[in-house]
Amino acid sequence: MFKKPEKISFTLDKIFVNRSLTSHRETVDDKSLDGDYFARLLQIEKRLDFDCTCKNLAQLVFQRPKWGMDSDAKPYDISEMSYHVSLKLPVKKIRDNFIWFDKISYPFEVPTKEELEIPKDIYGILVSIDNEWFLKEFTMDDRDLGVRKKILL
Repeated sequence: MFKKPEKISFTLDKIFVNRSLTSHRETVDDKSLDGDYFARLLQIEKRLDFDCTCKNLAQLVFQRPKWGMDSDAKPYDISEMSYHVSLKLPVKKIRDNFIWFDKISYPFEVPTKEELEIPKDIYGILVSIDNEWFLKEFTMDDRDLGVRKKILL
């Protein structure tokens, strides 16, 4: 979810959230149903609709949700910000939905099925998390190119 729920409540077998203090209670999981978390989601008639689905850390950095559940139905509050090193680099090459940046040896995958048409003078802002670089966003601003900065993420 792009915004952390105002209220999260639990029973012995269910997890509920209220998006706001005045909103209705939505079911996130019902462990009394058969199967794993995804199978249970299919069986819940009126359940919480998440704002996005992220399959890896790169998509979490790109989408920037604040609260969510993993595939084992474990809730995560990722609304607290922390400092990370960022770096702005020019785009070197684009092929399909992969983008290479100057000074980085591996490509970054942009989660799209569309053909990417990115202008020549565009730059990527990369973020280092646990010594791995992730694409955060694109910019046309060439100030501070190649300068490492600490940013809140």
